[in-house]
Amino acid sequence: MNSTSISRIRTLAAHEYRAAVRSRILLTLLGILAVATIASVYVASVAHRSQVADYRAYKDAASASGLDRIAPSNLAPMSLLRGAFEYLQIIGAVIAVSLGYLTVQRERTNRTLPLLRSRPVTAGEQATGGLLGAAALLATIVAITAITGVICIGVIGNDWVTPSELLQLALAYLVSIVYMTGFYALGVFCSVRSRHAVNGLIAALCVLVLFVLVTPQIGDTLDADNQIPGGLFKALGMNRADETTILNHFNVYETLRTRIEWISFSQHYQRFVFAMADVKERYRPLGLGGLMTKVWTDLAWVFAAPAALIALQRRAVRTQPTMQEGATS
Repeated sequence: MNSTSISRIRTLAAHEYRAAVRSRILLTLLGILAVATIASVYVASVAHRSQVADYRAYKDAASASGLDRIAPSNLAPMSLLRGAFEYLQIIGAVIAVSLGYLTVQRERTNRTLPLLRSRPVTAGEQATGGLLGAAALLATIVAITAITGVICIGVIGNDWVTPSELLQLALAYLVSIVYMTGFYALGVFCSVRSRHAVNGLIAALCVLVLFVLVTPQIGDTLDADNQIPGGLFKALGMNRADETTILNHFNVYETLRTRIEWISFSQHYQRFVFAMADVKERYRPLGLGGLMTKVWTDLAWVFAAPAALIALQRRAVRTQPTMQEGATS
């Protein structure tokens, strides 16, 4: 790839970024995401603030009584971002799909494809430029969400995250950008392949609902232990060994349930970011290296699925005709 091609891609990416920022639909979705994120972190931080105050009072009292060894706090400030990540998982995916649809719809309405193809711009450069511009916008959204969440934890929750925790959060938000970029590619692919772009949007949203909401819930709903709040086996007074013995008699059922849940790369995204954000207690004692050992398969899924969707997006853009039918749809 020569410097001229890179320059054209940068120009297309900048155009995509500016055009998306001017979209009222997209700004409305961004507003919903921002309000939901701030509300979730605020509510969690208020409760966390009182827990921090209780621990500090205990620590001061223990120090005053002459205790040399004081138990460290078991509070996990990063876990306050659970709601923020859940909104990125769902609302962020909707924003990304909508962005892909708006890209195709804007192109068809303004009839810019014939103009682009009349210039020395290849279909690959067009696809790459659009993808990079969208990724930059999604990165901006994620960065704003991240900064807002961390500030809320510190200011409202009165418990600032440490540098090592910031590194874990940075990885979680980086993966969030990859996750959302995959859904952008899905929105472009479905919209380009449809005669009317709005039909492609509907198809992309159906795929989103299936893999973000339906499939993960099927796995959770079919889990016998989830039938009673707090856990069925715990309610029956069974230990882990008894639970394993019982489940061994339902290997086929458990395998099927697990496979259904694993189909969703959205579920793998959630597992990874929850591990990085200390949402799951069993991961909290682990350092970054230990965490990556536990969730590397989830990380592989999160990168593999968007890569496949991006490949489909590029193929669809390269093969679309210059004059689109239903250009004013």
